[in-house]
Amino acid sequence: MTRLRAFELPTELLCITFGFCVPHPIILPPAPFNTALAIAHTCRLWRYTLLRIPNLWNNILLDFTNCSKPLRLLAYAKTWLSQSDTLITLRNSTSRWGERLLLKHEIDIVRELVAPFSSRFREIDLRFAEASIDEFFCFPQNSITNLEVLYLETLGFTVPISSLDVFRSAPRLRRVLLSTDMCSIDPAALCLPWGQLTALHFIATYIPSLSIHEIFRAAPNLEECSCSIVQIDDEVISQLDQLPACTLPRLRVLLVEFAVGTGNGAFPFLRPLILPALADLELRPLESAFLPATPFPCAAYLALLARSKFIMKRLAILHYTIPPDDLLLIVRGMPSLQSFQLYFWETAEWDPEVLSGLRDGSLLPRLESLTFSIYPLDSVLDALEGRAKLPTSGSDRDAKVAPLKELNMEVTWRPDVSQQAMDRFMRIAELGGGGLKCRAFTHTRAYAHDRTTQTFATST
Repeated sequence: MTRLRAFELPTELLCITFGFCVPHPIILPPAPFNTALAIAHTCRLWRYTLLRIPNLWNNILLDFTNCSKPLRLLAYAKTWLSQSDTLITLRNSTSRWGERLLLKHEIDIVRELVAPFSSRFREIDLRFAEASIDEFFCFPQNSITNLEVLYLETLGFTVPISSLDVFRSAPRLRRVLLSTDMCSIDPAALCLPWGQLTALHFIATYIPSLSIHEIFRAAPNLEECSCSIVQIDDEVISQLDQLPACTLPRLRVLLVEFAVGTGNGAFPFLRPLILPALADLELRPLESAFLPATPFPCAAYLALLARSKFIMKRLAILHYTIPPDDLLLIVRGMPSLQSFQLYFWETAEWDPEVLSGLRDGSLLPRLESLTFSIYPLDSVLDALEGRAKLPTSGSDRDAKVAPLKELNMEVTWRPDVSQQAMDRFMRIAELGGGGLKCRAFTHTRAYAHDRTTQTFATST
C-alpha cells in the first residue's frame, strides 16, 4: 500500500482534520502558537484549504482585556468574519482598561463588526461602552432574522431599553441576558418577543416585581430565568397577594436576588408561582457581600416546594442566616438533591443532626457536589471525611448513597484558614477513591454582574 505524504492528502480529509485542530471559539488576538496560524504557515495548500472552511471562522471571541493593540485585533476580526458565509457567533471580553483603550483609538465594535454582518449573526454576546449604543439599537428592520441569542452587558451606563423594539423582528430569538451595571429599567419599554423566549436573565438590572410577574405570564415557554428584586413595600405586597396563580410548566432554572430592604417580600413574590419542572433554584440577598446579615426566607421556599412538587437537583442558599431547625427541614425535604451550595453569612456551628445525616448518608443521599463557606471546620470536616468513606455498591444509580464528586470551600472572607485545616480538607479527595475533587476558591467581582471565582488550592 502506498502511503500518502501529508501534502498529498485529499482536500476533504484535510478539512476534517483541520476541523478537529482549530479550537472553538477562536480567540483574537491569536496566541503566537495558535493552531490555526500554525496550520496556515505550513504551506500554501494548507493555508488555502484552511481559509476556505467557513465553519471554522464562525465563532470568535475578541479579547480586548489582554490586548495592547486593539486596531490589529480589529483587523484580525474582520478577516475572520469575512472568511465565513455561515451564521456567526461573536463574543468579546473587556474591562475598564479595555474600554479606555477602545475610546482612545475610537474603535466602535458595533459599527465595525456587528452592523455589517447583522443578518448573519446567530449569537451576539457583547460588553460595550456607551459610545456604541446608538449604532447597536439601530439595526434595520428584518436584518436580524437569524439571531437566536442576545447577551448585552454594559459598562457603567443605562441602556436606552426603549430601542429594544428592534428585537421584536427576531423570529428565532430564544435567549436574552441584559446587564446594566446596577441600573433600573422601565418595564414598559421592554419590547421583546416574550412568548418565544426560553431563557431570560436580568443581571444587576432592576425591574419592579409586579412587572416581572407580567413577564412571567407573557413568557410561558421559559426554561431559565434570573432576576433581582429591589423594592417591595406594603403597597406592592398587597398587589402581589392579589395576583392569581402563574404556572411556568417548563421553568427548570430560577435565580432570584432579594434586596435586604425587601423584608418579607420573598414570600409574596414567590407565592403566585407554580413551577413543576424546577430543578435548579438559587436564592440570595442582593449584593450580600456589602450588606447586613439577612434571614433566609424559609417559609417562602417551603411553600413554593409544597405548591410545585418539583424534584430539586441543585439548591443554592447564599449568604443568608438560617436557624438550625430550618436548615434541617430543608435538607430533609430534598432527598433528590445532587448539588448543594450553602454560604452562611456569619460563622456558626452546623446543626449536629445535619452533620450526622451528612456523614452517614441519611440526609442528601444523592449528593454529588457540595459547596460551602467557612465554619468552625473540625466538625464539618469530620462529617465530610465520613461521607467520603461510605461504600458505594453497583452502579451510581443503584447505590443507596451516591459517591461525592466535588467538594468546594469558599474562603473569600476567611484568609486566616490554617494550613493544617486546608491540608486536611484536600486529603478528603484521597478518601473518595480517585473520583472526588476538592477545591478552595475565592470570589472576584470586577463588575456588579461578575460572578467569577478564583481557585487557589485544588486536590491533585
